[in-house]
Amino acid sequence: MKVFILLLKFIIKKWVRKVYWLFRLTKVSFGKKPNLLFPIMLEGAGNCTFGDYTTIEKQAHIGVGINAHFKIGHRCNFQSEITILLKEGSRFTIGNDFKLGTSSRLYVKNNWNIGDDVKIETNCAIFSREPDDKGILTIKDGTHIGDYTIIDLVDDVTIGNDVAIGPNCTLYTHDHVYTDKNSPAWKGGLVSKPIIIKDGAWIGSGVTILPGVTIGERAVIAAGSVVTKPVEANAIYGGIPAKLIKTI
Repeated sequence: MKVFILLLKFIIKKWVRKVYWLFRLTKVSFGKKPNLLFPIMLEGAGNCTFGDYTTIEKQAHIGVGINAHFKIGHRCNFQSEITILLKEGSRFTIGNDFKLGTSSRLYVKNNWNIGDDVKIETNCAIFSREPDDKGILTIKDGTHIGDYTIIDLVDDVTIGNDVAIGPNCTLYTHDHVYTDKNSPAWKGGLVSKPIIIKDGAWIGSGVTILPGVTIGERAVIAAGSVVTKPVEANAIYGGIPAKLIKTI
């Protein structure tokens, strides 16, 4: 009998949630001809404005907190099992022709802005790796971010126009003070610095970019490199740590 009651409660709760998701979708301002593939999990009391020809695929999870604003342009595609969560009071604006690949996760705690024709591929994770910190994300037009890339938003990350970031890259904006031998190395004091990637840069697959790095215009970073210092424009860098190979 107890098992039956628990099962009944589970079924009722499941259907109540589905009704709530549908109710929240009725509050979204959609443009022309949205393409919605249910079930879609939409939660929170924030504001959503979606442009024309928006596609949201199955099992997408979108949460918009109180006084948060989520606005996207036209012809945007959110693939299956993506997660976008906006903390209360935050703002997230996306331009036209955006794509977010399957199973990618975006946790927005501040004001983020993504331009037109930006592609973020599958299984990417973009959020602050420390719970109390919230950097600003800016991605300009025409940028492409490859599968399984991690972008840490403890501090600000600015990515310019027409940047290519390969798969399996990691951009870290924070580190810890690990000199205190009385505490674990990863629990030391927090140190954060922004990352800037300028227009036309090409980041190869498997690259790690550490806090405080600026990568210049049209620079190329060889696959598998670890970038610890600023990279000059129109140059090829590679290695661990990355060093100048030649100018372009």
